[in-house]
Amino acid sequence: AGDPLQGFGGTDHGGGALDVVVMNPPFGALAAGTKTQLGKAYPRSKNDLLAIFVERGLEVMRTGGRLGAITSRTCFFLSSFQKWREEIVLGIAQPEVMADLGHGIMDDAMVEAAAYVLENRA
Repeated sequence: AGDPLQGFGGTDHGGGALDVVVMNPPFGALAAGTKTQLGKAYPRSKNDLLAIFVERGLEVMRTGGRLGAITSRTCFFLSSFQKWREEIVLGIAQPEVMADLGHGIMDDAMVEAAAYVLENRA
């Protein structure tokens, strides 16, 4: 079946790894039709779509590349994201900067936001 996020990759952008990935990924629980496939492909990030996008973004970057994201802030505090924080954010990446932005940042979205930059160390 291939990569469920095949449209989000670096190999079709000039044949090399990306230096920078910037995103405002969707967040929330995985849709029933993709839950099994994405869970198998991204077991460290399977609890939320934003975590999968961050992991995939780091995968398509060169070592030393930067990932910038604005997402829900809950991924940095909820226990359900502990494995993702330990193995992705602090494992293959290194946080460079984070801003806890609160409510009212993403138009009408009723979510508390955070903006951050991760350096890819993998």
